[in-house]
Amino acid sequence: MLRTGVDLLSLERFARVRDRFGERFLNRVFTPLEREQCGHSVQSLAGCFALKEAVSKVLGTGLWRSGVAWQDIEILRDQVTGEPSLRLSDHARAVAEARGVDTWSISLSHDGPWVLAFVVAVRE
Repeated sequence: MLRTGVDLLSLERFARVRDRFGERFLNRVFTPLEREQCGHSVQSLAGCFALKEAVSKVLGTGLWRSGVAWQDIEILRDQVTGEPSLRLSDHARAVAEARGVDTWSISLSHDGPWVLAFVVAVRE
């Protein structure tokens, strides 16, 4: 194991942010494919958001205005199992490679009002 990233997110807090900032927030944070896969589900969108936060912690760059952009980290879902997977943009992949990361394991758990994202990055 090389690095880990964890994010714990309140569904209520995420829903308030989504409701307050609406489409502007959703378009800034999520790729079109993520939006298509998550639909309007607060639980699904919050899960993607938490995984992006956890990945950014592994990368050590942060999100928002510096480092890797929100849409540089894309969370996809297997259509059969629902298992999340990670796709990085060229820029985010270069950052990961510079930090020695070449393999990712991501996990997401929902429990009541909470979403927990856990990311492990390794060098094979």
